[in-house]
Amino acid sequence: MTVNGLVSRYLKSQGIAAKKSDLGLNFTYQGWNFLLWNDREDPTLFRLTLPGIFDVTDANFARALMACNNINWNYKVVKAVLYDYEDGKEKGASVWLCYEQQLDAADLETLIHRAIQSLLSACDAFTKEMSDE
Repeated sequence: MTVNGLVSRYLKSQGIAAKKSDLGLNFTYQGWNFLLWNDREDPTLFRLTLPGIFDVTDANFARALMACNNINWNYKVVKAVLYDYEDGKEKGASVWLCYEQQLDAADLETLIHRAIQSLLSACDAFTKEMSDE
């Protein structure tokens, strides 16, 4: 079974509805939208993202970059990145959080729970750092 299939089955057992998309598996938890990437070239890679947690502007670019750096330094498997996007005529950037690990199917429930909680914790830390003056 694929990573997305295993995660979909786990989410369903937890009462969390997931939808398949071209990019992977989307689901909502505690009001946040998550995306589990579908990596056909590495079927054992578990890559769960928390996209678009913060909009980056020229005014907050440097602070957002430093906050990302602090997340990357303080969280073992969570990465914070600035993601440039173009949505029709609109261009911009936002902060994405990503949890990556090779899949251990024997302990999948613990991995998924740890990934979600790690991303939410990093999101809280990023938000707090960006709100501190």
